[in-house]
Amino acid sequence: MRALDVTEAISNLLDLMRVRSTAYIAKNLTAPWGVHIDEHTNLARFHFVISGATWIGLPGTQETTKLTKGDIAIIPDGKAHEYFDSEDRTDRQSKNYPTPQTPARFELFDRESEDTHLLCGYFEIAAHTPPALISRLPDLLIGKHQNTSFGKKLGLVVDLLEQELSNPSGGSVVTMNRLTEVLCIHTIQDWFERTLPEDQNLMALSDPKTKLVLDRIHEAPEAHWSVEALARLFGQSRTAFIAQFKLATGMTPMHYVRTWRMKLAQKLLRDTQLSIDEVAFKSGYNDTNAFNRAFRRQTGKSPGAYRRSGAD
Repeated sequence: MRALDVTEAISNLLDLMRVRSTAYIAKNLTAPWGVHIDEHTNLARFHFVISGATWIGLPGTQETTKLTKGDIAIIPDGKAHEYFDSEDRTDRQSKNYPTPQTPARFELFDRESEDTHLLCGYFEIAAHTPPALISRLPDLLIGKHQNTSFGKKLGLVVDLLEQELSNPSGGSVVTMNRLTEVLCIHTIQDWFERTLPEDQNLMALSDPKTKLVLDRIHEAPEAHWSVEALARLFGQSRTAFIAQFKLATGMTPMHYVRTWRMKLAQKLLRDTQLSIDEVAFKSGYNDTNAFNRAFRRQTGKSPGAYRRSGAD
């Protein structure tokens, strides 16, 4: 592939994601420390090293990665993870943060201190992001501050974050949110650049015609979609379209439509007070009974029980 093709592919994948970051906590860590972060599947997490070092890993595995100044760790699917002052995992404390309801807390960064200073937070990936894209990302995505163009970008952001944490102002929280958003985007972009040329599934997902079909499904899940209608949008025969779509998403077109409708229904039940009939209609079901059956098959619960449980 030409370099321009790869660049366009990465741009399309990033456009399918769209992240919005929230810097949640900045803290000075004095050894010893060992922190276990509980799983939270609705939030991607990040930990960025402003100064010092920490080791990070996933529970149940022996592998850890050392992070030093300018390095970032992203946990795209919100899996549980741990970080320590050394490779030896000791003195763990259970923490269930961050969440959107918890107020931010930032400790001042002292350039003269030998403590490790971490800036942590979460980012929300756009609701329309195809599940196939999230599933391609590693459970623990590491961005290293090295002598590369990516590393230089991280270095610039470190300098800006140091300024905000050393001399906070009224707009510091908003500034740190945008800066960490840039960090997350650049880290994911760097991973795409290293992975995309060898990943046929990601290449298929980044195809502009695939993106067009996904955008239409996401914009109008209630439409009366059929394989034929989606194939016309894609501009290929029914057979060719099904093969390409399955390569890109891991699903047949109509399986994807049904899965997307259920994902939307779960969000509406969690985040709105719409009636079950209204949720069914907005999710593409004119028959509430058919919606109830489909929802129970997908989640194991009725829509009403799902709403009452406050399920993820």
